[in-house]
Amino acid sequence: MQSVWLARVTWLALAVVPGALSLPEYSGEALRASDDVGRASAVVLLWLAWAVVAFGMIVLHPLSLAAVRWLSPMIAIHVWWMALVADDAPEVWARLAAVGCALVVVVVMLRADFGARHVQAAAYGHERRHLLRPPVAVMLPSALVWLVAWALGAVALHVEPSIATAIAALASALLAAFGWRRVSVLAQRWLVFVPAGIAVHDPLMLRDTFMVRRHDVRAVGLAEQSPSSDESFDITGTTWGQPVQIT
Repeated sequence: MQSVWLARVTWLALAVVPGALSLPEYSGEALRASDDVGRASAVVLLWLAWAVVAFGMIVLHPLSLAAVRWLSPMIAIHVWWMALVADDAPEVWARLAAVGCALVVVVVMLRADFGARHVQAAAYGHERRHLLRPPVAVMLPSALVWLVAWALGAVALHVEPSIATAIAALASALLAAFGWRRVSVLAQRWLVFVPAGIAVHDPLMLRDTFMVRRHDVRAVGLAEQSPSSDESFDITGTTWGQPVQIT
């Protein structure tokens, strides 16, 4: 629970730290006075992404976990750029605060207990849900989509405003939404312990939820290097770490 509140406080702090969520060479007053389509699109893109992440940190749910982990690194990179590289960077204390807040959020939101809080918030009754690690085959194309969405967003935020930057902002938002929809399934892959037994809910690897009654479970532990039975099957999807074996 502490990690969730730490992420919430630091993310909300980004909205009030001077220059953290600003755009290059534009003050807040200039932004309000500007009717430029490209600049307005960049402002909407930046603050909409921030608001989605804020909502995802306040309302705990597997889908909001996917949104937080998908969007917050994009905004963190923008914050670091504005604080460390941009010509119109704010004062030193504001730079340090912005960099620190963004770093804390990125580190915390990747922690296992942060993900567990989101997943468990949607559990029923006495369920105890545990997130499964994502398959490498899914992570690689997802990372490519993320990079393209981030690159389009960077064009919208850091290039001189024009119709092209407005198009880049729209394309970035659409691609980010598309990517989130695809990776949200990763936040719905759980090993579930219930009083009646064990279930594996994995819409990515399984057609239906795999359920075993408690009296049919002989052992739960780390998987053997060489399966002892020809009837065993692997649903990890090739990922890192030591797999768990249910017998």
